[in-house]
Amino acid sequence: MLLHRLRALLGDLRPKSLRSRLTLGIVAVLAVVLFLGGAYVAREADRTERQSVDDRLARTAELLDKIAEDLANGGAANASPAEVREERKQDIKLSRVLRATRSSLIISVFDEPVYEQGVRLPPLAPTPLGFTTREVGGRRLRIFTKIVVEDGIGGAIRLQATADLSQAESRQVALRRRLLVVGAVMLLLAGLATSVAAGYVLRPLRRLRDEARGIEGESDLDTRLPTAGPREISALAGSFNAMLRRLQRSADDRSQALDATRRFAADVGHEIRTPLTSVQAALSTIHRHPDVPADTRSMMIDEALGENRRLVLLLDGLQALARGDANSVAQADVDLASVVAEAVAATQQGTTGATLVPDLPDDAVVVRGWEPGLRSLVDNLLRNAVRHGRPDGRVVVALRPGSPVEGPCLVVEDDGDGIAPEERERVFEPFARAAGTVAPGSGLGLAIVAQQARHHDAIVAIEDAPTGGARFVVRFPRSA
Repeated sequence: MLLHRLRALLGDLRPKSLRSRLTLGIVAVLAVVLFLGGAYVAREADRTERQSVDDRLARTAELLDKIAEDLANGGAANASPAEVREERKQDIKLSRVLRATRSSLIISVFDEPVYEQGVRLPPLAPTPLGFTTREVGGRRLRIFTKIVVEDGIGGAIRLQATADLSQAESRQVALRRRLLVVGAVMLLLAGLATSVAAGYVLRPLRRLRDEARGIEGESDLDTRLPTAGPREISALAGSFNAMLRRLQRSADDRSQALDATRRFAADVGHEIRTPLTSVQAALSTIHRHPDVPADTRSMMIDEALGENRRLVLLLDGLQALARGDANSVAQADVDLASVVAEAVAATQQGTTGATLVPDLPDDAVVVRGWEPGLRSLVDNLLRNAVRHGRPDGRVVVALRPGSPVEGPCLVVEDDGDGIAPEERERVFEPFARAAGTVAPGSGLGLAIVAQQARHHDAIVAIEDAPTGGARFVVRFPRSA
């Protein structure tokens, strides 16, 4: 429970904005760098200070080498009074210098002090040769010990030079304090400078955020964010714009699918009422009058079956239209010559009477598109030509490959009655049929042709065929 509360508290204290997080992160890194740098400087300063103290002690000890040798030789017995007075003056000067530096010099014979100058110290315990640090009388001392003269029988004259480390340690404490103050001031200035710099650096991101806030609904999906600015911000804006384009396409596809569904439902309700009513009337008559003559009953059943077939064809066409409007499919390279050849073979196999005459190139005719949609376009053109041409007539199917100037062209012409110029646009609407048409059909075949041509950026035109019938020309776009 305590750990959970601690995590919750740390989560509340976590900076919320990117600017504050960036500032805090940089200040934390600088704090670590300054701490390590300050620790190194303080350590080097302490080492240098101690080395200076050691050098001073070694040089001071060298001053007493002559005195220690005289003591080993019994002292300066033959010295004149003037020399004695001069030695005393030198001792006084040495003592003053040592006291000024809070140092002392001690010469011991058989561990007994025989000569002392400088700061008076309590008796020192024997110390090892070289440099040592001890605490004497509440003070930390740096002690340098060396043997000046050995008598050969186990005795020796030792010289000890001592220095008080309090001043050096005080300077070290003052140096660390100054480093802390300077580091704190530098961190504060660095934090302020980083906050200002972060605000400048993040300004394009704030503009991007403000622009993105204006995009709230599907009506704003056509808005695009500006891509000017630093490379990272430009890349982010580009990715966001790509996402907006995908969302816009998705919204358009969904809207298109809903429109197609609504149109499909409306068309179904409008168009299937008549055949269903006819079928229901025939079945009701047969049910109410079981004694109807056999030939009348057979005629009514044939009419009901015809209306049922018409209804099935109608529903198939409506579904094809709905799928064509609702589906967004990936396009690829398609051999249109192969598609037309397969469609001609399938239509000829299911047709009795009319003859299909293909005029196709030997090489592939590649167009960019959706193969099932192209097959649906060709199938409906062929069925329309067979249905509205003469029963024993000819349907010519020609495919011309593209050129650097124009794209491929598909031509389907029949030998029927043709289509009047004033009706050539209307026949591409769903359920529209040319005036005077008696051939069976739902009026959806040419609507599917127009739909698939639109999806493939093709143009469909109706012309007069040389044989007097209708000539459908589908011009596909030129390949890049």
